[in-house]
Amino acid sequence: MAVSLLERLSFMKTNRKKSFSYLLFFLLLLVFLALFAFLGIRSFYRANYMPEPCTESADELSNPYIGFYHMYGYVLGSDSLSNLPAASDSDAKNRQGIVMLEVNLQNFSNEDLSDSALSQLDTILSAWQRHGSQVILRFLYDWDGKAMETEPQSLEQILRHMDQTAEVVNRYTDCVFLMQGIFVGNCGEMNNSHYMSDEDCTTLMHHLAEVTDPSVFLSVRTPVQRRKILDSSERPTKETAFDGSLSSRLGLFNDGMLGTANDTGTYGDTAASADTYRSAWVREDELSFQNELCNFVPNGGEVTLDNPLNDLAHAIQDLSRMHVSYLNSEHDPAVLDKWKAAAYKDKASVFNGLSGYDYIERHLGYRYVIQDTALDSSDFQIRLENVGFSVCYRKLDLQLTLVSSDGEVFSFPISSDSRFWIPGTTAELSISLPLARLTKGSYTVYFQMTDPVLQREILPANTFSHDTHGFSIGTLEISKLY
Repeated sequence: MAVSLLERLSFMKTNRKKSFSYLLFFLLLLVFLALFAFLGIRSFYRANYMPEPCTESADELSNPYIGFYHMYGYVLGSDSLSNLPAASDSDAKNRQGIVMLEVNLQNFSNEDLSDSALSQLDTILSAWQRHGSQVILRFLYDWDGKAMETEPQSLEQILRHMDQTAEVVNRYTDCVFLMQGIFVGNCGEMNNSHYMSDEDCTTLMHHLAEVTDPSVFLSVRTPVQRRKILDSSERPTKETAFDGSLSSRLGLFNDGMLGTANDTGTYGDTAASADTYRSAWVREDELSFQNELCNFVPNGGEVTLDNPLNDLAHAIQDLSRMHVSYLNSEHDPAVLDKWKAAAYKDKASVFNGLSGYDYIERHLGYRYVIQDTALDSSDFQIRLENVGFSVCYRKLDLQLTLVSSDGEVFSFPISSDSRFWIPGTTAELSISLPLARLTKGSYTVYFQMTDPVLQREILPANTFSHDTHGFSIGTLEISKLY
């Protein structure tokens, strides 16, 4: 019997209702399952984090690339090498951190370095590498203020010496942190030389950058020398810093630091402007220039000539603005002794009453203070402040580790570029932890910063206890609800 039109319409309407009901059911089921999964992670366990007190420490920290350095001199081509560190001094107790090595090439002023001389250079760097030190390296032809008498007679010979020494230096990039100068000038300080024209300086520095490994920082004696060599007053930015270019590698060394109003010839008398970048600027403008530049490239040197500019309060102010990370431990003794006799005064500071010298030593370079730690749901958060004068110019590996009461270890890398932890700012680190996958129980939480080049742990300026997993920053309790 034929089905009437009315019956067919009624049948189709009923089917549509059923289809809609099925669709609605499946949609609600999906929403329920998603909600169940979302809440399940949170409902079936409870995490309770108890942080350790983040107490700041005023202790001296043995961290790499920073601090007061000792200086050692070597003459290639001499019969023997002295001042090499003994193998027995390589343990942490006796190890010197950052050192400056001056390597004199005067015996080869007008000839290539011999194989024996290059072997001596290798011996020197190998000894300091085994010692665990970080090297500031300066090649020169003069120690007596007579560079014009002892330097090569041609620019080409200096370039050749750069080629030869770079082959050795590049084997020790885990040891050589930076190189000072371009081989010329009295004591290698880029003055009183036949090769200090803008053209020669530019040629020498660009060649040195070309033949040395990009991981090694370079440096010039004055800010205006950098601007002339690069033909620009531009400073690295977060986008261009550490990219291996000459601009990202070229820092400063100031061996007239705080000596006079112009740092004994380091600065000039011209006001900074876009048109005057090839002139030495007045002190205030050069300090502002360094304040921006040296967040990304190293700055250091030695202080000189006891005067009000290097009285403690003023010295701290300018060293901070210049982002100084290393200073000569022996010069100028009059200034260093003045700092040792002065006391740092700030009742709100953990450094109150410490000698000025010790205060400065503890702030040369980077110094990280963990301010607080917290757990927000499954996100673990660490806030730390860099209270030092500069950043760490090498990127650190960061890791959070959970160790259960029965010794099971869970480690998680933290993503953050420590080279941009600018002095005076707070870095906020965060990592999502898979808490739902952890068994119930108690876990000690450790934080660790490591320099991957040296395989050295970086010490924070806190009083946390320490073991092989890092610094203990808290305890995590996981309880299951099923």
